[in-house]
Amino acid sequence: MGMVRHLFFYTEMRFRMIKLVASDLDDTLLNKDSRLSAENKQAIAEALRKGLIFTISTGRMFQSTLPFARELGLPEDQPIICYNGALIRRLSGETLYEQPLSPDVSSLVVDHGQSRGWTINAYFDDELYVAKLNQEVRDYATRVRCDVTEVGDLVQFIQDGGKRLSKLMVISEPSQTPERMEELRPLVGDDVQLVRSRPRFIEITNRQAHKGAALCWLAQALGIKPDEVMAVGDSQNDLTMLEAAGVGVAVANASLEIQAVADHVVATHYDHGVAQAIHEFALQSR
Repeated sequence: MGMVRHLFFYTEMRFRMIKLVASDLDDTLLNKDSRLSAENKQAIAEALRKGLIFTISTGRMFQSTLPFARELGLPEDQPIICYNGALIRRLSGETLYEQPLSPDVSSLVVDHGQSRGWTINAYFDDELYVAKLNQEVRDYATRVRCDVTEVGDLVQFIQDGGKRLSKLMVISEPSQTPERMEELRPLVGDDVQLVRSRPRFIEITNRQAHKGAALCWLAQALGIKPDEVMAVGDSQNDLTMLEAAGVGVAVANASLEIQAVADHVVATHYDHGVAQAIHEFALQSR
């Protein structure tokens, strides 16, 4: 049966032309040093030359994603997906799509976390705000290369003017992450998307804000059918994106959950898995 499915997939690929490639950033497109490898850059450049559209789909902020998009040579009118699908914005800065958290939901989550001493990042207007700077926050800001503003009471910050945040993120020790996720689920119910993007990160967005919904919106806006889309990812926040795409690809370092839903598994992020996916499943289709 596995061989039959394998042959059917490749037969189907002959008739399916990939027009849009969407890739996660951390632990997928970036290597262990959080940089773009020459192999991935070359594959993306070849895809662009041959008329494919390439976009980044990440949980990161827009300001943290933009340098990589520009390093790849993406055009200024190219939209990229940020905050796990809560924001689609062109490189030029034009916002096309937003799905922020409501102030009430954000306040509920932050109040719960602050009372327990959790480290919580709040993202508003593409800036990062925290109640208090600590080493966890400093390490995160250094890794993603962004500034941080300390505001004291984060709940009061949100409620002042009814701020609609793009995302909240709880930073935990890996051993604490599952317990905190289970603690948050009954608190927020179905009001949010709650995903573990990395062992230390719990990401919280609007329930309509996920990579799958954002990728579908973008494909439709570009006049591209879902089965003409390839998505590449590694983590729980990539699940809906891989399910929504005509071809879902997991890098080999992906969680078993992601590998199980992917149509294909390619090399790890440090062995240029995105380049392999582009050559084998996007460029081969043209």
